[in-house]
Amino acid sequence: MDIKKRIDLHRRMAESYYHAYLKKAVKDGATYDEWKFADDAVYWSPYFGNNLIDLKTNPISVEQSATMEALSYSVTFPDWGPIKFECWPSPDGFAMKTMFGGHDKNGRFMTFHAYGFINTNSQGQIIRWETHVSPEYNDFLDAAIGVHGPFVNGPEPYMQAVAQKLKEANIEIRE
Repeated sequence: MDIKKRIDLHRRMAESYYHAYLKKAVKDGATYDEWKFADDAVYWSPYFGNNLIDLKTNPISVEQSATMEALSYSVTFPDWGPIKFECWPSPDGFAMKTMFGGHDKNGRFMTFHAYGFINTNSQGQIIRWETHVSPEYNDFLDAAIGVHGPFVNGPEPYMQAVAQKLKEANIEIRE
């Protein structure tokens, strides 16, 4: 794949992430159409300590975790979604900045920024995905799921809080 095609692909990948959230489709199990993961793809975020997550062997898929997360946030913030989005594609992947936000049931508006960094292999498959969040994410999580990180021992406590929020709201996740 030549450089122009790789950059075009990376722009489409970033935009598919944005559009899935914009359409509120992630809550219904949609994933990012253009994203293909390599067999050796990993995920890392400083919000989850120094744990490098092997996406192939992780017990919760990217699709399921994104759906659970979007649904749990929407319990408190029914209109939660992206407000602003920017992306910067390159031959090796892309960076993106998304401002997410929403109103709680009392009208309070809360936002945070999520920064994504994706590297791909020569076939355009994701080999590394990182996310970083702004400090406002802590206050948002406290309101949305009742706890915030950083979760230095990995993502499990975060996913448990997300699952608990869904259980309290009587929302069942299909596996």
